[in-house]
Amino acid sequence: MVKRLGGWHMPMVTTTLLLLLTAYCLLVTGSPVWADDPGLKAEVEVLRERLSKLEDKLAAQDATAAGASEGNAIVQLPSGLHGVQMSGFVDTTYTYNFNAPQTNVNTLRIFDTRANSFMLNSAELNIKKPVSAESPVGFRTDLAFGTDSEVVGSVTTGLGSTTDELDIQQAFVEYLAPIGNGIDIQAGKFVTLNGAEVIKSKDDWNISRSILFGFAIPFTHTGLRASYPWSDRLTTLVGVNNGWDVVDDNNQAKTVELGFSSTPVDTVTLGSTFMFGAEQAGNNNNGRSLIDIVAGWQPIEPLQLKLNYDYGWEDDAVAFGNNAVWHGLAAYARYALTDKLALIARSEYFNDADGVRTAILTPGINGITGTGVKLYEYTLTTEYKIHKNLIARLEYRHDQASERVFRSGDLAQRAHQDTVAMEFIAPF
Repeated sequence: MVKRLGGWHMPMVTTTLLLLLTAYCLLVTGSPVWADDPGLKAEVEVLRERLSKLEDKLAAQDATAAGASEGNAIVQLPSGLHGVQMSGFVDTTYTYNFNAPQTNVNTLRIFDTRANSFMLNSAELNIKKPVSAESPVGFRTDLAFGTDSEVVGSVTTGLGSTTDELDIQQAFVEYLAPIGNGIDIQAGKFVTLNGAEVIKSKDDWNISRSILFGFAIPFTHTGLRASYPWSDRLTTLVGVNNGWDVVDDNNQAKTVELGFSSTPVDTVTLGSTFMFGAEQAGNNNNGRSLIDIVAGWQPIEPLQLKLNYDYGWEDDAVAFGNNAVWHGLAAYARYALTDKLALIARSEYFNDADGVRTAILTPGINGITGTGVKLYEYTLTTEYKIHKNLIARLEYRHDQASERVFRSGDLAQRAHQDTVAMEFIAPF
């Protein structure tokens, strides 16, 4: 449909104005003599400029009308927001614990913490502007609401309390410096690069998170990070931040991260991150270090395999000035039976030799705080995509420990815990 102005087509308006202009000049001079009259020539140029602006305005109106007629929303954004993308998801779960703990708490779980209960784990909104050579300045903000935010906030210093269900999961500015292949620089708060799993449930394979994700590595960092792609197969990074899960620094020291990600061959991925720095409150000397390695292999199209290994240590983290050590290994397999249906298996082992890591989220559990514990877990998950914007999962998980650390119905402690969970995720 052609946009009209007072019943006139845009080309007719332009043509009519030009004819009137020409007629005026002929009537006054008998010939087009504006080339010989500087004053008249200036007036003509002004009229031409106004005509050009009118044409542009009418063309924009035509484009807007055409978009509206096709059902497209037309939003005029400031130039600095061109290219902004918006996404997110809603995640809700239900978990049944066969130990039936009276506390309604699943022991040593990360986000699926509430037994025999429905949970709104997360309602998340992500707003970002990716960087490129043509648009080198960008940003990202991830706002999350739900019980997952309580867990992340419980181990984070700054930006809220332990009971907040609203969390600024990420918020950073980004600049692609035009040096070589481009240095990607991020400044602000961002999620950790450690581990095979992430905070966002829609990007994980299982409902529950691994023990390594919850106890071997941090969740987030606040600071500065820079990465450089040497080729399509190798990227390195370096960063400095306030520490593990710290927005407001708890000491005067800083934590350094070094890492790389690579694709040696098309079916194999390999990445590693090394972190070191003082993390204890008010102490600038006692260092904490972590080596994280993640490898992936896709031998055939429907099958994906992953392996994650973590080794960490911390100075003077145990009573009497002793050092603490922890390490673990997790293996994953995901097989897509169809485009909609997939089966996932996970198995892992974690040795918290001095009990300092598992005590973070579970203080006061006999056999854990200050005492070494070995943990094992085996998880089977079925995922089905009901719709492109709706994912359903069903999971069975068995946890086993070297100590009686799992709560049961009569408040006794057991060495095992079995759960069944279901999950619905609506990404957008």
